[in-house]
Amino acid sequence: MNGIKVGTHPQQKQVNGTVFPLIYQAEPGWSDKALPWIESNREQLKTQLMNHGAILFKGMGLGGPEGFEAALDAAAFRNMPYVGGAAPRSRVRGGRILTANESPPSELIPFHHEMAQVPNPPDYVFFYCEIAAEEGGATAIVHSNRVFQRFVDAAPEFAQLVEREGVRYIRVMPPEDDPSSPIGRSWRNTFQVTTREEAEVRMKELETEWEWLEGDSLRTVTRVVPAIRTDERTGMKVFFNSMVAAYTGWQDSRNEATRAVICGNGEPVDGEALLTTHLAMDEESVVIPWEKGDMLWIDNGLTLHARQPFRGDRRILASIAIR
Repeated sequence: MNGIKVGTHPQQKQVNGTVFPLIYQAEPGWSDKALPWIESNREQLKTQLMNHGAILFKGMGLGGPEGFEAALDAAAFRNMPYVGGAAPRSRVRGGRILTANESPPSELIPFHHEMAQVPNPPDYVFFYCEIAAEEGGATAIVHSNRVFQRFVDAAPEFAQLVEREGVRYIRVMPPEDDPSSPIGRSWRNTFQVTTREEAEVRMKELETEWEWLEGDSLRTVTRVVPAIRTDERTGMKVFFNSMVAAYTGWQDSRNEATRAVICGNGEPVDGEALLTTHLAMDEESVVIPWEKGDMLWIDNGLTLHARQPFRGDRRILASIAIR
């Protein structure tokens, strides 16, 4: 391919005989060709995204939020509204481009599949680096099939339990966004509503249980959702949940992380198994530092992502889509 080639990085791993992630490196001065190339190769790129779990594009010269949005449009990804997520975010362009989690730089955001706590999570997650942090701030990724294997090795009986029963997530949401918390998204923004009545309609649609608390906060308990899935395209079993993220990261003045997730039958989760899996995720992960202009496509069915703490200014844009 003239002007763009498959790149390499020391952090890449082999997952079931396939490189993870795939990297495309564009040559200098290639920016005017990026969008036509994406459009003409979009079906191949989507197949590669499934095969590799993630694709990192470097040197594409997209130029900012407008170019990021144009790249997703060129690939014909179908936009999905960000309804049900926990992270505090700001809208950047229309309904498609948002900021990534705006919680404080000191906060580690644990590995998770995007919106695994809702019945219909997105199929894809996209990131774009507008400003790279002075230090840290990488969006780490890990293949979910490898995490599943490590999870089963660590706690086979608990793995069978959550595969059979699923899990439920518990969260207390503030009435307004709380940027001091990694899960500080208000119930208004979580459900894209302005009133309690509208929120209740959304929660009924999601089969979510709720309780209004003092100060206009909202306690929610999700319906039972899967914790282990079989990806229908690849046949791989995946650790598709937010158990580790909830148990280790859903902590703030309103929420206690160790009580943020329970088994679908009401039993408590095995905290030791989740902490062991948390360490395994780090061991299996790929951590490639952001550079300005980088774009990362993630197959949300196959790959978990996390955010490392950072120092200095950092602005990462995000978007989600469905097949």
